[in-house]
Amino acid sequence: MKENGKPTLLVVDDEPNVRELVSLLLRNAGYTVYQADGGEEAIAMVADPDFKVDILLTDIIMPGMNGRELADRICALNPRIKVLFVSGYSANVLASRALCPEGADYIRKPFGAEMLLDRVSRVWSSSPKWYELLQQA
Repeated sequence: MKENGKPTLLVVDDEPNVRELVSLLLRNAGYTVYQADGGEEAIAMVADPDFKVDILLTDIIMPGMNGRELADRICALNPRIKVLFVSGYSANVLASRALCPEGADYIRKPFGAEMLLDRVSRVWSSSPKWYELLQQA
């Protein structure tokens, strides 16, 4: 977390334009943001003991590794991580495929800057850590 009290985010999306736009919006709002184009790159970043991140903001449907699996694997490396899922699919579709557990934070594409910033702020201030959410399920 930065001195301004804002969390550090890791944005993971296989679509470069989405990843860049989300990162730009967050940086312009004062957040520190890192990017990864998929699960393996994100895990390698978080595995570095000097890498500090507070919120994983990840697309759910990605090639190779879905966002749910990524969140589970990153939580094993950083139990304090909070997660915000992003997807173009509805929450019902994602829940039916066990990709978005009950109570998980989720934002549906397309979304505007205000909605994104509001959701990130809410995740940071009041959402459970990923491991806590899984224990509740």
